[in-house]
Amino acid sequence: MRPFSCILILLFLIQSAAAQVSIHSLQALFDYAEKNSPVALQARLLPSVSKQDVRIQSSSLYPKVNAYATGDYYPILATQLIPAEIVGGQKGTYYKAQFGLPYAFATGVEIAMPIINFEKWTQLNKAKEQQQLSEWSSKLAIENLHLQLIQAYYQYLVTNEVEQLNDENAKTSKELVSIMKQRSQEGVVNPSDYNRARMLDMDVQTTSANYDKALAQSLHQLKAILNIPQEKELLIEDSLSFSEVAFNNNGTGENRAAWQEAWLKEKVAMLNWQETKNAALPKLNFTTRYAYNMQTKWNGSGQKSEFDYCNVNLRLDFPLYQGSYYKAYRQKAKLNLDIASLEKEKIANQISQQQSDWQTQYQTAVGKQSILKDKIAAAADNLRIARLSIKEGVMEFDDFNNIFMDYNRARMEQIQNTADCVLYYLLTTQKF
Repeated sequence: MRPFSCILILLFLIQSAAAQVSIHSLQALFDYAEKNSPVALQARLLPSVSKQDVRIQSSSLYPKVNAYATGDYYPILATQLIPAEIVGGQKGTYYKAQFGLPYAFATGVEIAMPIINFEKWTQLNKAKEQQQLSEWSSKLAIENLHLQLIQAYYQYLVTNEVEQLNDENAKTSKELVSIMKQRSQEGVVNPSDYNRARMLDMDVQTTSANYDKALAQSLHQLKAILNIPQEKELLIEDSLSFSEVAFNNNGTGENRAAWQEAWLKEKVAMLNWQETKNAALPKLNFTTRYAYNMQTKWNGSGQKSEFDYCNVNLRLDFPLYQGSYYKAYRQKAKLNLDIASLEKEKIANQISQQQSDWQTQYQTAVGKQSILKDKIAAAADNLRIARLSIKEGVMEFDDFNNIFMDYNRARMEQIQNTADCVLYYLLTTQKF
């Protein structure tokens, strides 16, 4: 039975490992998201779609070869009156001449190719630019995914740190309740202070439940982003920590995907405007056709006619008038170009402001680290003294409660500031 039990335990461990996802760093989170997140998978498909658009536009400039076949039946054949004297008849009279036989079958090959078509050439250039635009749109989607992951990931780490602080508070509040209960039984403390100590302990317990809920919600959010089923376990094996390093200014943000996307959108709008102007230019197309034609009466008479023919054609199209179509088409494209230019300026200003804000918030958070460290040390020492004093009965509940709250505010501020240091350093130096 022992080997069998070992096998069962081993299978259980393997199954448990397969039923959970472990993340030990932010980079591991990025790697997992880029392989599994629907947003990342969808973003990688965008350039492929645009690549096919380029192929489609290129195909419109290649020769087109088309084979065809037709079958026609003419219940009444086309006729024409011709002077009888042409075939030796009486002058001033006419004969009815029928063209062809009732059943006609034809097959052939057509070749067509544009020779001069400025509109199609501009469409091809626009498709190429749109392919580059889709690549930057894909990068922008990944960048936004990373930003969302950074914020969700560090929100989880902050909540986890605060929950650990609350666990420490739970020990302190339990100890306080025990002391106040004993002093209440001895009649040396106001019973209301004992009740207030109990209420403080219950506040810590309800706060712990709220932090548990926040942690669970953070995990739910991460699972949704990473495309992990909610019933599957996600383990975050990381903690909130920050070591100041040399600051690397990442510039004004011109390398950001949103800026590049806006610049290319303007370029595509410019080509679209050029396309509308080229639409009214002459177009020259080359076509040639070879056809075989067979006609028959198909009534057993044996009457049949067969012939083939071929033609070569150059067709010049010069649009002269189509209402206000071309004018409105150009004006609409020009308005879209103006909108794209203004959008590019807006995006550039937003990104520049965002980069500057991130740098300022990072530098501010780093500058507060040493101050908060000293503040924590002072608050922790006060809490140590207060715990000893409350045990010895030389401190009232109000004084202890104030010191306890001061310590918690200092710790919370220090945890949040550490998170700001890490978060804004990552945002400012991230190579999106």
